[in-house]
Amino acid sequence: MGRLRDDIERICGHGLDARTLRLRVMARLGQDVAHDAYCFGTIDPWTLLITDDVSEGIPPGNGGLAAHNEYLVPDVDKFADLARTGRTVGILSRSAGGDPSRSARFRTVLPVIGARHELRAVFTTDGECWGALTMFRQAGRGDFTPREAALVRALSQPVAAALRRACVDAAQAVPPGPAGPAGPGILVLDGEGRTLIANETARYWLDELGAQALHEVSAAARAGRGEEAYLRVRSRTGRWLSLWGSPLDGDPRDGAPAGGTSVVIQPTPTSGITEMLALGYGLTAREREILQHVISGRSSTGIASELTMSPYTVQDHLKSVFGKFGVRSRGQLVARALDIAPVDVSPTES
Repeated sequence: MGRLRDDIERICGHGLDARTLRLRVMARLGQDVAHDAYCFGTIDPWTLLITDDVSEGIPPGNGGLAAHNEYLVPDVDKFADLARTGRTVGILSRSAGGDPSRSARFRTVLPVIGARHELRAVFTTDGECWGALTMFRQAGRGDFTPREAALVRALSQPVAAALRRACVDAAQAVPPGPAGPAGPGILVLDGEGRTLIANETARYWLDELGAQALHEVSAAARAGRGEEAYLRVRSRTGRWLSLWGSPLDGDPRDGAPAGGTSVVIQPTPTSGITEMLALGYGLTAREREILQHVISGRSSTGIASELTMSPYTVQDHLKSVFGKFGVRSRGQLVARALDIAPVDVSPTES
């Protein structure tokens, strides 16, 4: 176990982008935990929806089936359950009480890839989930073992921290080229997640996003997850896009698709990227709140009055925020959070 963790920690320390990181982690992990197929996704820590995935041995075009099981069908070892309970790793057969056929995923998803055994894991740090992994084995291999589950569990924190760092780096990157079309992209999907209507802007953004994020948001909306049917996703050209899903409540007799959803796609506002950076830098809920007030231009006295705390407490929080962002002034903090040129480089101020 020690050698695997050491090797993974070295990989995690190279400052890789999220996709390269996951590919290298799986190449090393596969030496100790054999598998015939895998899917390794990044997770939105707010909504616990999958934002992007890298996979091997998975036939294309099955994202909708997987999302349907994840959000609409009762089953064992859901990623959100693994993250929220702190269990982090689950072996399907054991979670199903020794009878994997009790799992809907075993009956509907695993046959698509000819798999018999499944191990799932989430990667968490500081109470937030940043990644989710599923590994599969075919019937010719033995099931995953508790020892293998322990190996994967030991990687949770270092891999999560590296994925979080990659998210911060991506949020701060400024992509070249045009910003894309103006106005929102709007889609209407049927109850199976198939696109019925899409405007030109939506088609443009989908070419950059792929189908994974759309399946996630649509399925979450059909599951009634409300505000959690939302994702911030980085496109292939580096743009950050936000997707909102909503269930359609029209009468099918009037032409509304049964179980249908609408999805809106727009560039993520600066405030959304700032929220992502704040979580990526490990800010507490109170520190994130203070950061938003600093960006709004409030003084320490004004923040103290708004949040009902002393100015000294505000200063303590600000010093912690400065340290986490690696800055020495409010101007540098705002510049880092908003990705603009620093407006002040004076010593630490509150």
